Amino acid sequence: MISNTAQRCDFRIHDIIDNKYRVERVLETSLNNQKFKVIDSEGKEYILKLIKLWEVEPSKQQRIALSADNEIKSCRIDSNYLARIIKSGNVNGNPYLLTEYRRSIPLSQYSRSNKLDLLKTVKEILYGLRDLHKSGKVHCSLNPENILITEGGHILLTNYVIFGERYKALFNTYKSHSRFIDKNLAYQAPELYRLERSCTLLPVIDIYAFGVILFQLLTGELPFGKIVTESDWIHYQSRAKSDDWNRNCLVRHEERDLWMPILEQCLSADSGNRIKNIDDILDLLPENEIIYQETPNNQIKAQSSITNGIMLHVMQGDEVGKLYRLPEIMPFPKRIITIGRAVNSVFNVLELSEKTTSYISRRHSTIEFDDKTETWYIRDGQWDNNAKKKWVRSLNGTYVNSEKISEEGHIIVPGDIISIGDIKLRVEGY
Repeated sequence: MISNTAQRCDFRIHDIIDNKYRVERVLETSLNNQKFKVIDSEGKEYILKLIKLWEVEPSKQQRIALSADNEIKSCRIDSNYLARIIKSGNVNGNPYLLTEYRRSIPLSQYSRSNKLDLLKTVKEILYGLRDLHKSGKVHCSLNPENILITEGGHILLTNYVIFGERYKALFNTYKSHSRFIDKNLAYQAPELYRLERSCTLLPVIDIYAFGVILFQLLTGELPFGKIVTESDWIHYQSRAKSDDWNRNCLVRHEERDLWMPILEQCLSADSGNRIKNIDDILDLLPENEIIYQETPNNQIKAQSSITNGIMLHVMQGDEVGKLYRLPEIMPFPKRIITIGRAVNSVFNVLELSEKTTSYISRRHSTIEFDDKTETWYIRDGQWDNNAKKKWVRSLNGTYVNSEKISEEGHIIVPGDIISIGDIKLRVEGY
């Protein structure tokens, strides 16, 4: 957190950041952040990503800094398929993130290359995405530049940490490129074209991007045409929203029967018609020696055994790491837990803190326990005696994994990810 206005930082080669890291190379400068390759006093190399907080008006700096701190905490995921976060810090009031440096080449340089083991590459990309999704995270910026191939031919996903508010950061990136065409727009799901109307990012966004990348690996082209000019981009969006991807490119492909069903289910413009779960894609792939390599003692897989009941683990939001043990907070004898934004005007059994965003309704969701079947359900909205229809739905929806739920209710079990605005809650046994 910062107490004073952030100061401008113009680091260049050989400059020292935070009295610890010497800049070896300036990698990238964008509207929101800067990225450097740095080295410490022991000769260890890292990638340092600095948020340009000085560009934010002072009244908003503390809120953005808090959001960045929460994001970094939620992205500390120990996976063999994700570039690891080493530590975080602050220089002149500007937060920064340090990730491991691995000698690697971005996947963008391997498009349709005979040197690439396609099945291995696809599986390891999916393993990385699955680890993210199980941890309550959505990559949001999956593209070939953010998929690294190490010297040993191993896949690492990178740049999955979004500094600032996740939605506004994406929206600002989209707007900032409005005068020229950013090639990375090709990997955005159609629901992101009008991001200002959405507030809940779901795993199906990454599944769409994966479909675009898979098509590119198979054909060397983009599924909805080229993107060079603004006119191209308008046409690309139109085709993407119409599911009009270039199926003819795969007519003569020798593995057409394997890849076509996957592409059809990943590239759907309607997010509700896409494959919802990474495991469902992996099940469509042939088995081989490329199996998932788990890291010891990681917390990617939710605790599935239930001794006392289930709990909700905050994976993303203002209170990362907080646990809500449902049997212990459930008011007896009603067996109903109301969930909503923490406000004085409405009482909720489970109040969600929302300091950096405003996507949670006062009466957002309801969890109920059926003691006869020992089953937990979640419904969108709450009962309100003062409302005309009595049952009032939330403004931005409640989601289980990638599925939008209704007031009819949805069973929740360990491993499920509940999305309420920008907050992700993982269901776990305890």
